Amino acid sequence: MVKRKFNVISLELSPLYVQAMVNLETLQISSCNDLKDMKINAKDKGKRGFIPIYSMVLPKFSKLHEVHIISCSKLLNLTWLIYAPCLQSLAVSACESMEELVGGKDGVVEMNSGLFSRLITLQLENLPTLKRIWKWVLPFLSLKMIYVHSCKNLTKIPFDFNTGKNCFKKIQAEQSWWDGMQWENEAIKQRFSSFFMPSDYMDLYQVLGYDY
Repeated sequence: MVKRKFNVISLELSPLYVQAMVNLETLQISSCNDLKDMKINAKDKGKRGFIPIYSMVLPKFSKLHEVHIISCSKLLNLTWLIYAPCLQSLAVSACESMEELVGGKDGVVEMNSGLFSRLITLQLENLPTLKRIWKWVLPFLSLKMIYVHSCKNLTKIPFDFNTGKNCFKKIQAEQSWWDGMQWENEAIKQRFSSFFMPSDYMDLYQVLGYDY
C-alpha cells in the first residue's frame, strides 16, 4: 500500500512514472485537501509541457487492484482510473467537490475502454455533489457489491439489465436514496430490487475490513 500526503493542487504523472509503479497493487490517498486533479500525461515536444491525453495508449497500472480515496475535499474526479484495468475494489469517501467518478473536462474516455470491467466492490460515502459514476452504461462484468451512503445527488447508476450478470449480490444504501433512484426502465429496476439491502449508516472502514 502507498500512503502519501500531497500539498499540491494538481498531480500529474508521466508515463515514465507510471512505468516505475508497474508493481503497485494498493493505493490510498487521504486528507489531501488542496488536491483538485490527478492526471496521467505525456510530455509534449512543443512549448506547452505536460498535456492530458487520455485517448492515447500509455503505460498502465497493470497490477493495481485496490484504491481508496478518502477526505480529499477538492478532488473533482478519478478519470485516471481508466489506466487501472485490473481494479477490483474502489472506495471513495468525503470528497465533497466530486461530481463524477470518471469524465472530467480533459479528454474523452472511449466507450470500449473496458472501464471497471474487473471491479468487484464499489463503496461511495459522503459525496454530496456526486451526480454520476460515468455518463454511459457499464457492464460491470465482475461487480458483486455496491455500497452508497450520503450521496443524495447520485440519482442514476450506469446499470442495464446485463450489469453484473451471474455475479451481482448486493446494493447496500439508505432507503431514501433507493426510493429516489431513476432507472432507464422498470425491468432494470425490478432486476436490482431483489439485491437491495437498506442501511441507514455505513462505516466505510468496516466495509473495507479495517480494524480500529
